[in-house]
Amino acid sequence: MTASFLAVTFAFILCLSIVSLVAQDLTTTIGQMQEVERKVELASHLQLLVNKLLQPANLYLVTGDIGERDNLDRMISEISVIIKELQKQQGDHEWQILADRVNQDILKLSEMLINVMFIDHPVGNKEAAKLIRKANLFSEGLIEESKKFDSLSGQQMIKMYEIAQSKGTRVRIAYYGTIAMAMLFLALLSFFLSRYINRPIQDLYRGVQLVASGELNHRLSIKTRDEIGELAREFNQMVEAVSDMKKDLDRRLEETWHLAITDALTGLYNHRFCMEKIVEEIRRADRYDRPLSIILADIDSFKHYNDTHGHLRGDDLLRLFGSVMKRQVRDADFVCRIGGEEFVMILPETEGAMAVQIAERLRMAIEQYPFPYQEAQPGGNLTISLGVASYIKGHMDSQKLLKSADDALYQAKREGKNKVVTLT
Repeated sequence: MTASFLAVTFAFILCLSIVSLVAQDLTTTIGQMQEVERKVELASHLQLLVNKLLQPANLYLVTGDIGERDNLDRMISEISVIIKELQKQQGDHEWQILADRVNQDILKLSEMLINVMFIDHPVGNKEAAKLIRKANLFSEGLIEESKKFDSLSGQQMIKMYEIAQSKGTRVRIAYYGTIAMAMLFLALLSFFLSRYINRPIQDLYRGVQLVASGELNHRLSIKTRDEIGELAREFNQMVEAVSDMKKDLDRRLEETWHLAITDALTGLYNHRFCMEKIVEEIRRADRYDRPLSIILADIDSFKHYNDTHGHLRGDDLLRLFGSVMKRQVRDADFVCRIGGEEFVMILPETEGAMAVQIAERLRMAIEQYPFPYQEAQPGGNLTISLGVASYIKGHMDSQKLLKSADDALYQAKREGKNKVVTLT
């Protein structure tokens, strides 16, 4: 009996070790996904700063204030720090090449702007105006180049999510393999010992069946002082360990899925989830002949807010704006951030008239909410413009539905902002 007990115990420990190793591997993958999230954050920050890099030079040409030289130096230093961190981020060969190329372009643009900043009597200076136009053209190409970071990091995020799913499947296989081996070895042990201590073995076998069926809260109550009693205690410890590991695995898989569909800044659903959910809801609307609407919302004069108060306060505003939006929708609706200050609300089971009412309620809530520093905005407070579109069965796909909402949003902007517009 002692030899059989040792064999069973060894098998359990081996299987648990395999599950533990695979779970640790999954943890490493989650950490790598968080590193990709950091890449996305750095790339977004870099684009914002590059957009603002020409501001000191433009002001210098208008005012002649040499204090703008210090502002330019500070911005160049901040961009340099971000570029160095982007270069340190692990990635494929294309990422490293892009980081080096953007670094060279940043140095070139900085040199062009420094030349502008040290022109004497800049106001009305034709040579200075020529140099700043050249810098403007160069910066447009640099901005487009820096956007490639988003594409590369997005591809890495999808790849890491697929890897995490694959590893999660292996953990499940190892977990159920552990249960299967426990059933096999314990069944064999019960066969050889049944003629001597039949009832404890039967209790042990029933316990294994319950655990194998998913009853991880079940514990054996065998209290004998022989090898069977010791095996029962080891079994209970094994089930406890497997139960804890399964809970931890479920939690990690949930975290992995959450990272893959969530916008890191606002906590709303991200662009990828939004596009997939719209396609899914269109299929459901077609299958069951149900209504579907979306709302495309854009913060008015957000660039002015960012330029006035800085990108950190701009990020704080986006987070607060996202929480206000979530409070205005129903549990069945989906709120997504698809980029910058642009948001999408997906409204299943919602006709166009109801969607307009929801959009108007959201517009009023934003207009009345006491956002910090909004008094510096045009008009004295923060507002949004919204475009509403409803799905027309047989005449639309996801792209046409989004295009309709975008056209309505553009119309709202043209009509003076802080409006809700829907197009027929």
